[in-house]
Formats: sequence, C-alpha cells, structure tokens
Amino acid sequence: MDDLQQLEEFVSQIAKPERTIKCISDGIGFEQFATICNLPGAPDDVGQSIKSPVSLLRQAALSEDEQITNIGIILRMLLDNLKSFVTVGQYSWLVRTMIAAKLLKTLPMKVAIVVRKLCDDLEGIDLADCKHSPGVVQSVAKSLIEDVPLKDGNLLQAIKILATANCPILYYTAVALVFVGLDAITHSDKLTASYRVQGMDEFLCHLEICNLKYLQQQRNNLQTIYQLLKLLSLYQNMVILRHVGKSLEDLSEEHKNYAELFHVTNAQIKMFRKWLDNACAIVQTYGKDQEKDYLILADLLQVDIIPLFDDLNPDNDIV
Repeated sequence: MDDLQQLEEFVSQIAKPERTIKCISDGIGFEQFATICNLPGAPDDVGQSIKSPVSLLRQAALSEDEQITNIGIILRMLLDNLKSFVTVGQYSWLVRTMIAAKLLKTLPMKVAIVVRKLCDDLEGIDLADCKHSPGVVQSVAKSLIEDVPLKDGNLLQAIKILATANCPILYYTAVALVFVGLDAITHSDKLTASYRVQGMDEFLCHLEICNLKYLQQQRNNLQTIYQLLKLLSLYQNMVILRHVGKSLEDLSEEHKNYAELFHVTNAQIKMFRKWLDNACAIVQTYGKDQEKDYLILADLLQVDIIPLFDDLNPDNDIV
C-alpha cells in the first residue's frame, strides 16, 4: 500500500495540466492579407497599382519568398501614394491594411521595416478638422473589427499599435477597440452596436458585470480571464495613468469633445482597485489545479497592473 501511495504521489507531481492560456497573437496569413487588400475603399489608382501583386498572393503555387516579395511591392506602392488617401473611407482602408500588415506572420526584417515606415507615415496624414471626429473613429474601428480577424491576441496587438501611434484618431480608435473587446466578454451573445470611445463610467460597468461570481464561473475558461485582464491593463496605461490628475479644462484642450470621457476621479480608481484586489483573491484559487495558468494571471495582476496604482499619491495625483 505504501508503494501504491508513493506511485500516486509521483504521478500527481508529473501529470500537471498543460498551460491553456495563449499569450501570443495568431497573426494572419498572406491570403488573408490579400483578401483585406482587395476590400473596397482604396483610391482607384492605388487599387489598380496593387491589383497584380495582390492577385499573385492568392496563388498556392507561389513560394514563401515570392509571397513576401509581393507583400513588399504592395507596401511600397502604398507608401508612394499616401497623398491619394483623402477621404474618410480611404483613410479607413489604409489603417485597416496597415494593421493587417503588422499582423502578418514571419516577415523578414527588410519587409518589417517597410511595414514600420507605413505605420509612421500614416501617422503624418493630415486629417484637418477630423482629428477628434467620433464619426471617423467609428468608421476606422468598424472597418477593423468587421474586416480583420481581431480576436484575442490579434485584438490586443492592434490596440497596442494604434495606442502608441502619434495620431489622435488612431489613439481614440485604440480606446474604442478596448471597449469592443470588453463588450465581447461581458455581452458575448450580442453583436457590437457601436464603435465609439467610452469613459470610466462605462469601464466600471464592465467590471460590475465581471464580478466575483463571474470570475468563479470562468475558472475553466482562463483564456477569457487573461483577455479581460490584458484589456484592463491596456486601458489603465492608455487612459487612467495618462490622464490622472488632469482637470476637465486640461482635458478639453487636449481631447476637445472627448474630455469628459477621459476624466478620472479618485472614487473611480478606488472602485477599480477594489475589483483588482477581489480578482486576486479569486485567481489565487486557480493555482491548485492550473499552476502554470495561475502564474500568468497572478503576474498580470500583481506585477503589471496593481503596482502602477501603488505608485500614485492619492492627494496629489488624482483629481
């Protein structure tokens, strides 16, 4: 009997469940990129100039090197014709194609550099009076969600790309996509009705839905918990920490009609912090059966998110 018990203990130590949380994005393939490039919206002359290399990308007989060559041709043609993108529809097409290019898997360095240049040059497109336009934000966000496979890691990567761009419209689009991601978690049975920038009140409403009972129910779906925490972390960095302590007057100067949506109060941060503390207690219960997944979630909470609030001075940093 002692030998049997020792064997059972040994098996229990080596038969730990494999990690189920996927931390990297799936990306997209060359054929998906070709499909996105073929979508309507590009200026007529640009559409004609990339028609041939886009068609070649769909040919199964092409080698990977040949496909990458055609990707490079498409990107350089876009760079050469950026001045042709003058309407909201054309701009949305260009942002969508840029995000798709950033999601391409296994690009060599020389093509990745062209993708980076396209992203940088896109930031410089002058949108005149549309820099703070809710209509433009909704158009860009809608085209991204409906036409690019932005789920899980792909969505997180797209948000990061847009949030770090030196362009107000792309930043607002990133914030809108955070809420698209939260909607997909809290209202998974409904289609997204709008693609708009939302504020702290709406953010806290999502946390209210993702309460202790919800977190307990999701213990067998830890990818959802991971996605939720990553979205919360992105919002914390993009919105809360960026605007904490700023008055409505300061925010109005920076964000115009979005000012109130970016206003953060002490009470709101306390509510978020309380939710995080409760989430830590729930996530801790995952550790017994799913140790590797637990460590990923615990690091997100205890290393990436909560310590950033610990650095804030509640008297001076929060309005």
